[in-house]
Amino acid sequence: MNLNSNVARDCEKLHRKSRRFKSHEPISAQDYQKLRTLIKEISSMCRNHNKRYELYCSVHSCPCCIKCKTDKHQKCRDMKPLSEILRKVKSSASVHLFQKDLKDVKEDLFEAIRLLKTKILTKNFQKTKAVEKVRNMRKSITDYLSGLEQKILNDLETNYSKLKSNMNIFVQQMERRASQIDQMQRYFNMLTENSTEL
Repeated sequence: MNLNSNVARDCEKLHRKSRRFKSHEPISAQDYQKLRTLIKEISSMCRNHNKRYELYCSVHSCPCCIKCKTDKHQKCRDMKPLSEILRKVKSSASVHLFQKDLKDVKEDLFEAIRLLKTKILTKNFQKTKAVEKVRNMRKSITDYLSGLEQKILNDLETNYSKLKSNMNIFVQQMERRASQIDQMQRYFNMLTENSTEL
């Protein structure tokens, strides 16, 4: 456990015990630095007169210094002390509503992120199933084509064997006939050579 987290926990306990700070919410050092930068950008001094803002003009909805009141806001009747306005703003329902709205938006964003992550997981599962289905279909088609090829090759081999056998028998028969004709030719030649004209 690091030293910073112990210090932060001790500081939070002290804040909770104090009645003055009981309603305050502690923030991290990083968030505090960001807040300081934001606050530095909001000036409490009048740009025109370099005097501290002390009044608030409700007509123009802007903070004013004493010089502003005499220069630009002479006719403005609804001028109030800025501290009073700021106190009202901090405790106003608008601030609480805005905080609630921010909390709701954050919750909605987390819910949307959760739903999107769930969708991604679902789509990933569906993709895996689809790939598996395509591969199974391909295997099924390959098996069917292999079986068909084997059947055609077997039929071809059977038909070739039958044809070869029949042709061999036919060749043997023709060879016998040729042998018979050869023998008849020899007898005929002998007959013609040794016989009389009659």
